[in-house]
Amino acid sequence: MAQQQRRQPTRKSKRQIRRQRQLAVIGTVVVIFLIIFGLGALWGRGMSGGVNEEKIAQAVQGLGQTVQVDYDYTRVLQQEARDDAYYGWENAADRGAFTIMYQGSMDIGTDTTKVTKDNIAISGKTVTVTVPDIAILTHEIAQDSITCYDEDENKFTPITLGQFDEFCADQKSVVENEVYNTDKVKKAEERLTNVISIAVKNMGKFDNVTVKFANG
Repeated sequence: MAQQQRRQPTRKSKRQIRRQRQLAVIGTVVVIFLIIFGLGALWGRGMSGGVNEEKIAQAVQGLGQTVQVDYDYTRVLQQEARDDAYYGWENAADRGAFTIMYQGSMDIGTDTTKVTKDNIAISGKTVTVTVPDIAILTHEIAQDSITCYDEDENKFTPITLGQFDEFCADQKSVVENEVYNTDKVKKAEERLTNVISIAVKNMGKFDNVTVKFANG
């Protein structure tokens, strides 16, 4: 008898995910524009004798989450047959080989609140801004997204892991190591550089803005 084809669990459609991401991008662009526009209006009025290192640092600090990159992922784990529990899930010993699936999300970027005037260098119309290295700022795994493929039901069904914290720690380590070897860190660097460059140029009509990373 032909093996039944596995049926994926009910998730958001590609169209829903695409539209959600488009709205998120549009929202971010609007926020960035408002920040930059506000900065331009503020310094355009000649606030307190013009732009200096401290004011640029304050502006960079205020960028916050607008310079972060969101990453949502779905991970599938193939597990071999075992005779003990799987992170506190006792039924694992009765399953033979089984398939686990879960979803997670993370924010990749840098903590701009750590930028001070000592990280800003102004030389004529050139500004150099030094920021902390790009890092994974937040990383969450949705506990209610953990499912196991049920061959009898031909679908993924939710399961509860008694040792959820241990599962998260192990999986986060693996996923984060993988992320650092992708282009996501590079994209976060590019986004941060572009936003800071636009914001600083708009503040003081600087011609050149260089963004350096602490260990770069």
